[in-house]
Amino acid sequence: MTGPGFSRPLSFPWHLPLALALALPFLVLFVRGLPHFPSTGRDLDVILFSLVLAGLGTLLTLFLALTLAVLGLAGRVVGGWEALLLLGYLVPPFVTGMGLLFSLGALGVRIQGVPGILLAWTLHYAPLAYLLLKPQVGLALGLLATARVHGATGIRSLKAFLPPLFPPLLVAGGTLYLALLGNFGVPAVLGLPERVYVLPTLAYARLLSPVAQDPLGEAAALGLWLALLALPAVLLARSALLEARKPLLPPPKPLYRLLFALYALTALALVLLGLLREALQNPYTGRWDPAFTQALGLPLVQKGLRNSLLLALGATGLLLLLALALRPSPRLLKGIRGVLDIHYLLPGTLLGVSLILLLAPTPLYGTPWLLLLAYLLHFAALALRALEGGPAVEGAVLAGRVHGLSPGRAWWRLGYPLLLPSLYAGVFLIFPLAFSEITLSALLYAPGAETVGVAVLSALNGGLYREASALGLVLMALAALALLGRPR
Repeated sequence: MTGPGFSRPLSFPWHLPLALALALPFLVLFVRGLPHFPSTGRDLDVILFSLVLAGLGTLLTLFLALTLAVLGLAGRVVGGWEALLLLGYLVPPFVTGMGLLFSLGALGVRIQGVPGILLAWTLHYAPLAYLLLKPQVGLALGLLATARVHGATGIRSLKAFLPPLFPPLLVAGGTLYLALLGNFGVPAVLGLPERVYVLPTLAYARLLSPVAQDPLGEAAALGLWLALLALPAVLLARSALLEARKPLLPPPKPLYRLLFALYALTALALVLLGLLREALQNPYTGRWDPAFTQALGLPLVQKGLRNSLLLALGATGLLLLLALALRPSPRLLKGIRGVLDIHYLLPGTLLGVSLILLLAPTPLYGTPWLLLLAYLLHFAALALRALEGGPAVEGAVLAGRVHGLSPGRAWWRLGYPLLLPSLYAGVFLIFPLAFSEITLSALLYAPGAETVGVAVLSALNGGLYREASALGLVLMALAALALLGRPR
């Protein structure tokens, strides 16, 4: 269909050169890492460990999220309790790990290593899986209620409940597996002190190793393994699901709502209480002694806050401007977003190492501009999805065209104002994620271009636990602000 306000079919396959251009960093990674690939046999234990750990974390998170979805729907949980659950996902993963470390450490429970990584991953990513599974779980519960009305009980009723869940479980599982496989922050906080390595932290260690003969080549070879392990899950995470209709649910059960609320409070308390105790209480006197002044007075923290603020503002503004420019052409926007999705789905370690290989010989390397480029590539899909998923404004634009407005004025006066809620949601989605980003920052920062995530890890590794906790609370507060932009 063509006409005013609608894009015309494109005859030139523009997406092919664009895809090749965006894939160039990964092509460089392949070329540089392939000669070192045979030597990665010595790292086979870490490769298999990363695969098993990400798989186990995915199963645990899916089980918890499925339980929460059943509790939330059967208990008719909406509003505040659901927002409290979502806050756990908006908090940066490394802050979740740090909070658990201090909270459980105060109780005498040592969680460094595999148990801590799995616990932090499960608590952090369960809200994401909850959002992915909730619509289909509602449909399955409706079918279960219908089956029971018709006399089906026990195993027979499960035949109505389980089949609709298989496709969303595969999609959610693929998304979670990719997130866990590429996660750097939690293993850096809870794994490295115990010398527990996964592929992202091992690639980081090889990149900085003073004894490696070719640090970039070895890191690139590990990146190839990361890509191989991630590839099957990329296909699952990109699979489309049918949208679930509003389910016909049984009467609400207050007990389920209470259990949901107890979990949301417990999960938040496990992260928050340890940070509060560490940041607000002097460990020697036991008195009230907030560490925010000391934390904000550290030169590295000041640089990190300034750089993160500028990078997050720049990336958010540029990406949303790009999304607004593309919104009048839905086909073009969808095509570009489909190409850019890969940069968000694949682990950030791959993009970081690829950009080092591609741009190390250029003046861009070692400057904040390289970080900005990485942020733009990584978060572009989120900005395009925020505008793509907004209200259908083409009808209003077409009405403006019928009344004599030019295409540009029709969009400026009618289309874009209707998209302001989506733009607002995009700001509150992208800015906190970019501000607290750690995987790309740890790989690409240079002296003078540190980010707040790097500052937190540096403080933690330097034994400045109170200062690191204070910064963690600042990042949690920023994450809470992101709830203001969630769709209602």
